[in-house]
Amino acid sequence: MIVAKCSRYVIALIFTFNSIAFAQSHDSLGLSEIKPPAQASEYIFRSSPKESLISVQLLGAVNRPGIYYVPPSTDLLKLITLAGGSSSTGDMSEILVRKLEPKSWAEIKSKAVEEYQGAYEVDAEKVIKYGGAKQLKLAQDDFIYVPQKSYMVSSDTARSITIVSLVLGIALTAILIDKNSNKGMHQ
Repeated sequence: MIVAKCSRYVIALIFTFNSIAFAQSHDSLGLSEIKPPAQASEYIFRSSPKESLISVQLLGAVNRPGIYYVPPSTDLLKLITLAGGSSSTGDMSEILVRKLEPKSWAEIKSKAVEEYQGAYEVDAEKVIKYGGAKQLKLAQDDFIYVPQKSYMVSSDTARSITIVSLVLGIALTAILIDKNSNKGMHQ
């Protein structure tokens, strides 16, 4: 009886360690959601060979971050489109724009644009929904940052909770098996 009980606990421990090893092996295969940041590059977009260009920096959660040389008539949404749009983790409702000349956007009256000490927070989703993209013209040396979406629980916390619940589930299953097998012996 003691041997059977010990063997059940050993089997439960083996399943636990195998499950933990399996969960960790997914990370080593590169299946986790943590990815290295994309390398910034330089991009040139013009509609005619002699068109003058301005340079702006676009960083953060976009598919092609980097320095962009674009016509002065380029607006914020067009720039993000040229960059391949936001990445799957990009938060388009909190785009930050730091302008060298913040007064150039001071006249914009939109619920999608809020000013904070010379920088602007733009909700691109509202701009798309209600219009007004043409007002968001970019200027030389503007800096645009598309932040990552923030989640209530980080991926590390979710992974830890999964492992703990797995271990507890296996331990409780072993206890239930032990109790039920003891009832069967007494009958």
